[in-house]
Amino acid sequence: MVIAYHAIFTTYGTWLPNDPRGSFSKAVYNEELSALAPILYGRQSPQPPANELRRFWATARPCLERLPYFITDATRGRVGSAFARVVKRLGLTLAACSIMKDHVHLVVMRSRYRIEYVVNQVKGAATHDLGLDLTPWARQGWNVFLDDAEAVAAAVEYVEANPPSAGLGLQHWDFVASWPEITALLQPYV
Repeated sequence: MVIAYHAIFTTYGTWLPNDPRGSFSKAVYNEELSALAPILYGRQSPQPPANELRRFWATARPCLERLPYFITDATRGRVGSAFARVVKRLGLTLAACSIMKDHVHLVVMRSRYRIEYVVNQVKGAATHDLGLDLTPWARQGWNVFLDDAEAVAAAVEYVEANPPSAGLGLQHWDFVASWPEITALLQPYV
């Protein structure tokens, strides 16, 4: 039984289906973009060198409908505030959240709402708070179903480690439940 979700979604144009870092895409629908590189299914290990990524991005940008969107230090707080309002309005329990430069990780405990609905709500609220006419988010994302306490703990650990590994420092969001609160929710699944 699903007890939580690890939702991952990117900002527009920052992680393309045929990105050399790998993706979970199965098709590239933009013909020009498709000609640049094949899809490498799954996260690639080792990751490609920085110069290879820069070459790919320099070639890919003209194929996009608009410029890629990056979350900055100045906009990260607005995105977080929007997420907080949605969490409160829907009565959600979040076990972890990382708002990166080009993607977001959420660990959401199971609720009465489908995870796709939750993700659409946080994306919409953030778009509104950023004052943007066009969404800064890619259409699709990934929702990993977590079905035991160990999987939830591993997802939380991964999400919390993401910002420091990217040089952003630890992130503490008021709308994320404390680990003791999450542990109490997980007790029936231990």
